[in-house]
Amino acid sequence: MKKRHKPVREDGYIENESVEQGAIRKNTKGLIKAALVYPNTYTAGMSSLGFQTVYRLLNQMDHVACERVFLSDPEKKPRQARSLENGFCLDQFDIIFFSISFENDFLHLVQLLGEAGIPLRSPDRNHLHPLVVAGGVACFLNPEPIAPFMDLFLLGEAECLVKPFFEAYEKNTGRASFLQTLEQTVPGAYVPGLHTEMNPFQIQVQYLKSLDKISTYTSILTSKTAFKDAFLIEILKGCPHGCRFCSSGFIYRPPRIYPTENIFAAIDSASGKTDKIGLVSSAIADHPDIEKICTYGKSRNFKLSFSSLRADKLSDEIIHVLSSSGVKTATIAPEAGSERMRSIINKKINEKDILCAARKLVEAGIINIKLYFMIGLPFEKEADVHAIVALTQKIKSEFLEESKKKKKIGTLTLSINPFIPKPFTPFQWAPMEKEAVLKQRLKIIYEGLKKTANVKVNVESLRKAKIHALLSLGDQKTADILEYAFIKGWAAAIRERKEYCDAIVYQEKAIDAPLPWDFLDNRVKKEFLVKEFKKAGKEKVSASCPMGDCTVCSTCI
Repeated sequence: MKKRHKPVREDGYIENESVEQGAIRKNTKGLIKAALVYPNTYTAGMSSLGFQTVYRLLNQMDHVACERVFLSDPEKKPRQARSLENGFCLDQFDIIFFSISFENDFLHLVQLLGEAGIPLRSPDRNHLHPLVVAGGVACFLNPEPIAPFMDLFLLGEAECLVKPFFEAYEKNTGRASFLQTLEQTVPGAYVPGLHTEMNPFQIQVQYLKSLDKISTYTSILTSKTAFKDAFLIEILKGCPHGCRFCSSGFIYRPPRIYPTENIFAAIDSASGKTDKIGLVSSAIADHPDIEKICTYGKSRNFKLSFSSLRADKLSDEIIHVLSSSGVKTATIAPEAGSERMRSIINKKINEKDILCAARKLVEAGIINIKLYFMIGLPFEKEADVHAIVALTQKIKSEFLEESKKKKKIGTLTLSINPFIPKPFTPFQWAPMEKEAVLKQRLKIIYEGLKKTANVKVNVESLRKAKIHALLSLGDQKTADILEYAFIKGWAAAIRERKEYCDAIVYQEKAIDAPLPWDFLDNRVKKEFLVKEFKKAGKEKVSASCPMGDCTVCSTCI
């Protein structure tokens, strides 16, 4: 029998219409009450496999009752967020765990604490307040912008951290002594209050050595996600290709593959719950058994979809799976328009790959194509932006020729995003391009494509991109801006600290300059990232990670 649970609306009230499969409601008496908070909407949080995995891990512990909390609807009351399972406010929990995937949610974290009446800064809290903890990929890239708000961080993969943390928590005799000794007892724990700029230290981010004994899949099935009742299964962690702008290719290096048998078992566990499976990874087609996985899913009568696909990895089998599953829109990410620029970012796909992929997709009846491009990349020239227009027009030509055969013409949608430097990538030393230059480059694209039919251009807000860059690259002083933004709004906060913000976002960093996140050990050597940055300047391509034994290769660690 399916477990069904009525979720709370984003404004904190129970909905009657919607149902979830897999939610857990415990009697909290005598248990450690843990709030698992995704600092965004229910839809965004329930679309996160990481968030769902932590929920499952916490509730597997008999002595813990974990309840989910999401951002409240700002237009409805009460504003104070409540847990879905039992309607508790944040200040009623023993521990608050923030699961943070994206830096743009840092302000929501401050908002949730403030609206709950919990002091924002860790030193202002005492034993009567919940312990405030944060984790998630945004934290093990750079936790410093929110460090003053946190009692502690758990940095790394939850499977490595949850059990040791609770073993230490149950032994604690007081808040101060617990925090004082936590870093010595729980690898991956970071207690900001123990450290100053004059106190050098190193935190080892925790990773599973092998995925042989685990599976990562949807814990709670709901229609109110970005994937609409799809049962998500992660099949590979990381990405071997090493695109120099992408954190996933470096913080999860070397990539790790889930055993095919584990994936089959996860597919079987979805039977009777839904007819849709979503395979999730930064490099879906790099799983060595991807075609076997697709065949297995289809044999169980599931419709399959994929989180991302490379243009050079679109095999006939994968395209057939997409087409037979009724997919009408597929995404190709050239990232850059010119071969030169793709060498700089180490994309390792060429124009032929991209055009061939577009043609094959339309041939298979997938008539809408999304194209991802970036502007403002390091070493970019104006000619590289004109190349985005030229490549789009070539794709449109292939697209149109095949569409006419189908007697149905779809739409090409360009998603244009400003480059944002990310920690632990070869481009972490590069500045973000200034707004005036980005506007000029967008103008080239708009002007070049305005007469091209069936082409849409979507652009990320340049103001939001600047904020994103600040939150990605900032140090602990960024917490002051977050607090100010919570009270006065982002425009006032950026204006108040314009000099600081511009320095963080727009100034190139010296290779030997200290970086706010240098105290984190994410396994990849900084010297390797420096070499990659220099190779980018010389337009040189690097080989992909062989996904083998690091003791044999040891190029980057």
